[in-house]
Amino acid sequence: MKNQDPKPQITFGKFDNVDMRVAKVIAAPMAKETRSPCRVFTLDVGFLGQKQSVGQYALLEESELVGRNVVVCINLSAREMGAYTSEVLLLGAPHPESPADQSQATPIFVADSVQIGSRIF
Repeated sequence: MKNQDPKPQITFGKFDNVDMRVAKVIAAPMAKETRSPCRVFTLDVGFLGQKQSVGQYALLEESELVGRNVVVCINLSAREMGAYTSEVLLLGAPHPESPADQSQATPIFVADSVQIGSRIF
């Protein structure tokens, strides 16, 4: 994946409207019938309950993901992904081995000691 130009600058107030939280991966099986290989994540977001996220994290084994703390955005609209609904966005960075026609990623991991549901700032 080649580098992309930065997006336009926004105010801190606009950024502060993005609600990012720490979540723990409970399960991450492969999705069926999606355009690109994806995983369906079940995430524990603490007091916010369990949420589902669907994303292109197929180059990592489920065992590398389950039990790990990740960063999710919880206040975006739900998104249909094939037969699935992604309720939150699991944040990640491009996986170095992603095929050119896909956007495979690796999650942004957070230390195990951070409380689930904590706000990212």
